[in-house]
Amino acid sequence: MKSKGFNISLIVQSFINLEKVYKDILKNLKLPKEAFVANKLIIDKVRTDFNIAFESAMRPCRHISQVLNIKTTKHCLYELSEALGFPFAKDMKDLSEFYVNYRDLKKDIDPNYLYDFLNSHVKLFRDYAEHIINYIKTTTKNYLLIDYDFLNEKAKHIKDAVEKLKFVLSKDKEEFLSKPMYFDRAKYFYQVAYDALFDICRHLAPKFKFKNPSDDCLVVMAQANLIENPNVAYDMMRLKNKLITTWDVNHGEFYETLKELLPYFEAYIKELSSSLKELVKNA
Repeated sequence: MKSKGFNISLIVQSFINLEKVYKDILKNLKLPKEAFVANKLIIDKVRTDFNIAFESAMRPCRHISQVLNIKTTKHCLYELSEALGFPFAKDMKDLSEFYVNYRDLKKDIDPNYLYDFLNSHVKLFRDYAEHIINYIKTTTKNYLLIDYDFLNEKAKHIKDAVEKLKFVLSKDKEEFLSKPMYFDRAKYFYQVAYDALFDICRHLAPKFKFKNPSDDCLVVMAQANLIENPNVAYDMMRLKNKLITTWDVNHGEFYETLKELLPYFEAYIKELSSSLKELVKNA
């Protein structure tokens, strides 16, 4: 399923990056003006953060403009905002001009002007991100911002890797142990399958209100009954970490463990798909 050509993951990740530096800028702007203008380290940090914020905002701007066939220039933020009828559109041109004039951190800037400009303009980033997200949601009816293209791509990677692993495991244990290439092949495709499943989990976790998914994303999903057997999810994670952190992996134990874990890859995809359908239906 496609979302009218929008790359949801690109848009969401760009705004996650934007939000981080936006918060850092606001934190530094809480300083009294006198303390701000006297602190060169803070000034350099804020200028760097502004550049990152602007570039993070521009990435989805370029993408959305292409999807909607809107011709834009260096003033993409202004031109897209105006085309979509955002109330703050005209002010967005100021952000572009400031970025063009002062993106080179070696160029001098009056600290007082920097402080005043950011205080009066930086919240445009927040307004822009909120309006773009609302536009995407209402236009696509994808209110949870699920990237189905991304999920389908990762599911295909899992399916392909599982097929390769099934071939390796079709060999009896003695043959597997006698040919190191089988271990290397199985190790590689296990990591491909696990990483793809983890990417799916990480993308879906916020949709199910799980914040900041880390290495234990699959375990958290299992504990919430979105997929079965938390112990298996934990064993999957533990095996992946062991494969990438040590050379001392017993090939025989790996063979047996892989046989136990392999069926859960496709099972987890089906269970996550079912849970997602239910979530979307009730959204």
